[in-house]
Amino acid sequence: MELIAIINKNRKKLIYSIFIFLAAALIVTFVQPLKYRAQAQVLVVQEFEESVDPYSASKLNEYLGGLLAKIVSSESFFNQTIKSGFGIDTGYFSGSKKKQLKQWNKTVEAKSLYESGIIVLSVYHPNKDQAEKIAQAAIYTLKTTNSFYHSVPKVDVRIIDSPSVSFLPAKPNILFNIIIGLLFGFVSGLLFVYYNEQNKTALEKIKEKIL
Repeated sequence: MELIAIINKNRKKLIYSIFIFLAAALIVTFVQPLKYRAQAQVLVVQEFEESVDPYSASKLNEYLGGLLAKIVSSESFFNQTIKSGFGIDTGYFSGSKKKQLKQWNKTVEAKSLYESGIIVLSVYHPNKDQAEKIAQAAIYTLKTTNSFYHSVPKVDVRIIDSPSVSFLPAKPNILFNIIIGLLFGFVSGLLFVYYNEQNKTALEKIKEKIL
């Protein structure tokens, strides 16, 4: 009840706090370039003989999926993907090799799903068309050059979900940032007015004792 009374008494201060944090969250959000996401899924499989037990086959596919997901962030994979002929704007990855690779790793993410051999490929780019082209090029590179990164025979990379581009920007997460701004604004304002009221009460008690 005491907390509710404090909130009602300091409603304006709480609103100001929420507004300030929300404004800060929106500034941080829209200072960054809005990026669309092209997402696809591929399955890494190897052709096994009938004598191979299913568990061993599954573990090897899982290993290959994890390996190739990590390879996506490498310089060699970046170079092969850029040169794969899918019309990628190379100017987006300008500067020194270090800067190019840093930009690449901000653009392309690959995650291996646990115990499945499935790789989820996500590409973030301000241009929808470029996001899709980079995703297509990355899949092509995985399919055609994966043997460069391992010595396992008869490995195939199969597309199970072709690149799909988000209708709205996926980065930064506008809704999430707004919610965080509102939450932090409310909590910070609440703590401020609560301790302010507690300090006022303590000062009043001290004055009463003195008088």
